[in-house]
Amino acid sequence: MMEQVVLMKNKNNKKKFAYEPKFTERKDYRPEGVKETGLVFVGHEISEDRTVMNQFLHYDQLYTIRHGWNSKFFIGLLEGKIMGTRCPKCGDTWVPVRTHCWNLNCKLERTEWVEMPLTAKVHTWTVAGWSGRSSLKRLPIVLVYAIIGDSKVAIANELHGINPWDVEFGMPLKVVFKPKEQRVGAVTDFHFEPADGWKPSPMTEEKERIKKLVEPVYEWVKTLK
Repeated sequence: MMEQVVLMKNKNNKKKFAYEPKFTERKDYRPEGVKETGLVFVGHEISEDRTVMNQFLHYDQLYTIRHGWNSKFFIGLLEGKIMGTRCPKCGDTWVPVRTHCWNLNCKLERTEWVEMPLTAKVHTWTVAGWSGRSSLKRLPIVLVYAIIGDSKVAIANELHGINPWDVEFGMPLKVVFKPKEQRVGAVTDFHFEPADGWKPSPMTEEKERIKKLVEPVYEWVKTLK
């Protein structure tokens, strides 16, 4: 199919690299009351001696993110699937996806789509003790880079259901999706949790150190209203 796409020519006899999409499904989940007004001067203030002026510029507009050849990954999220790509020559697989193989011997071979298992393992991780306002009450947040299936690269997402000091390199994970009605086609549609049956290893000096750093954050979050 893609070979046909590459050979397509428009009325000016120039090559086209993709069909013009015909969208047949649309869902709007913008919060009630949100309006895209673009760049608007919404007010100003002037100092008492009229030597200083501040202007208030409101920036609020609708963006369109066209995912192009990577669209199947995001459509897969809506369907509760992790879609990856695989090189038909060397067999290397990627999540996040790559449209072409980076193995020099494959000479940028075009990859094919594959559905990945909903299992992963921790490559590395960090514990966030501070965040933006929207996430403050969820602190401390465990952010992992995890390898899904046999992917050659890791993908970042939150790890839930574990004490921050119990995370371990290589620990098995499962991919957990939000309920279908809450998905928006973004990586935040899923998170990681420890695989069923996995148990942390006994406390170590390093785990105790992390625990001492994290426990005050838990206490501080309790004070937030």
